[in-house]
Amino acid sequence: MRSLRARLFGATLAALAITIALTMAIGAVLTRRQVDRSQAANVARRADDLAQQRRQDVNFKRDRRVSGSVVIQVQPRSAFAALVPDVNKSSDGETTYQGRRQLYSYRTIPSLGLLLTRPASLRATAWRPFLVDLLLAALAGVGLAAVLSFIVARSIARPIRRVADATRALAADERHEPLPIGGTTELASLAQAFNAMSEQLARSREAERDFLLSVSHELKTPLTAIRGYSEGLAEGAFEPEEAARTIALEAGRLERLVRDLLDLARMNRSEFAVRCEPVDLAEVAREAVRRHEAAARQFEVSLVARGEETWVEADVDRVLQVASNLVENALRETPAGGSVTVGVDPAGKLLVSDTGPGIAPTDVPHAFERFYLYDKAGKDRPVGSGLGLAIVRQLARAMGGDVRVASGPGGTTFEVTLRLPLGPQPGRVDDFEISPGQTPERV
Repeated sequence: MRSLRARLFGATLAALAITIALTMAIGAVLTRRQVDRSQAANVARRADDLAQQRRQDVNFKRDRRVSGSVVIQVQPRSAFAALVPDVNKSSDGETTYQGRRQLYSYRTIPSLGLLLTRPASLRATAWRPFLVDLLLAALAGVGLAAVLSFIVARSIARPIRRVADATRALAADERHEPLPIGGTTELASLAQAFNAMSEQLARSREAERDFLLSVSHELKTPLTAIRGYSEGLAEGAFEPEEAARTIALEAGRLERLVRDLLDLARMNRSEFAVRCEPVDLAEVAREAVRRHEAAARQFEVSLVARGEETWVEADVDRVLQVASNLVENALRETPAGGSVTVGVDPAGKLLVSDTGPGIAPTDVPHAFERFYLYDKAGKDRPVGSGLGLAIVRQLARAMGGDVRVASGPGGTTFEVTLRLPLGPQPGRVDDFEISPGQTPERV
């Protein structure tokens, strides 16, 4: 009885059995009463008939006649004084005659009384067949109750068992089809709640997986820069100060990515954290070029930065991350002798253009989907992980902007649009306040 179905079956069957037993008991009592009344009425009718015959028969005699179990007596009324309440009035009921309980009907006739008696014990034999029928009906009711109890218990337990099986499959990280919604309102609500939970959990797992892939992809960029500057410093290709500055910047970037992973582990978020601060897109473009100069020389591609000082509201590390991803992709796609340009538009746009073969028109709408262009990269270039462009769009939108791509036979241009600052831009004339007698000071 530990299973829900067994308990439901037992409880429902017990309730129905008790109901049937009570119904049978009440029916037996009512049946017995009805049989008793019917027997008394029969005795009374027979007494009425005999009394009428005696009244019409002038030659009747006093007699005592036995008919089966029925005793008929016609005597002076005084002879019945001990048997009936009033010898001068007709009556029906029970009395004691010769030490036994009897049903009687007493009728008055001229100068005499007629008493018809019948043993009261005969009533039990009269209603016993009805009791047998009640017992048979009760047994049939119990059998039907057992069938109905089993059906009800199974109809309730089966959906719950399906939910339990689906939950175990979900815990084991197995895919499970949505549960059918049906049955009672409560069971349908349970199935709907499970399906909603399953969908939400699947989305959460997918988001965490995508985030981990994104972070893993981003870890290699600062590691590559640190290794490259370390090797260049050992070979004397870089000045110590320049190498130390770059290594420190990339180490900070690594530290931030590790914090993102810790945030994910604590289930605080499943996407990158983004700050809001003034960012000079021209400086970001120049820094991105400096970081990838060595790779550009290796690919024999010209890499230049163009544009004037343009300030936006964004996260400087994330903007640099976006620019680095786009430059890496451009270098892989651009053939030897080509060029990659990192430009700035005064409208708050960062532009990365290359002179590669471009992206097929059918692939442009899917360029920012994860892994879509993974197998379409040029075979003469190292192929990335397929996450770079997806990360670019994710970061651009997280900073309140967006990214678009335009491609043709002459090359590809990625355009990252960011928010312009609402107030005065740092470094402009309107960033200075001049008080009488004072020199300009930045505020």
